[in-house]
Amino acid sequence: MKGWTGYLLNERGGVHVLLFGLMGMIFSAFVWVTAFNWMLQTNSTNKTKSLLDHATRAAALNLIPAEAALGRIVWDPGKGTADFYRYLQLNLKLDGSLVPLPGSHLKERLIVHRLEHVTNPSYPYVLSRSLTLYSGTSDAIVRQVQVTIYGPSIVAIIEVRQPLLGYGRREPIVLSSVASMRFR
Repeated sequence: MKGWTGYLLNERGGVHVLLFGLMGMIFSAFVWVTAFNWMLQTNSTNKTKSLLDHATRAAALNLIPAEAALGRIVWDPGKGTADFYRYLQLNLKLDGSLVPLPGSHLKERLIVHRLEHVTNPSYPYVLSRSLTLYSGTSDAIVRQVQVTIYGPSIVAIIEVRQPLLGYGRREPIVLSSVASMRFR
């Protein structure tokens, strides 16, 4: 028996070959699902992050004109917060309570954890914030956000949830954005 005909007629070890083939297919499917989840999460994060940066920049543009005329940088929190939420709603296609509308790439309600004006006597300044997601449940997660600011800035921290294929749960993604307020 020479060549392939010898292997086809030899039936010894057929179960082992079948089991190794099945284990290889299961491992390949697991790797594919993990890679697909990572790809979906990265795509959603990249889209949301750039649109969050636009909303944070819109909030940072709201300085009090009378103070700006005197050379002081003073943020108008009412107008800034209103512009931040308006830009989020328009760019991410959200309704008034930040729930995604049809056509939005988000699947669940966006949560704004912080929108704050940050100043410090010296710059650069490293701002650290700690967030507890799912507090009061067995799934509680603590996320640390650390950003460097180089002048008076508006800092926004949001949470979006991305569905995980094959897991039946949603993964929380925390994004931060910093927009400096300065005269040009």
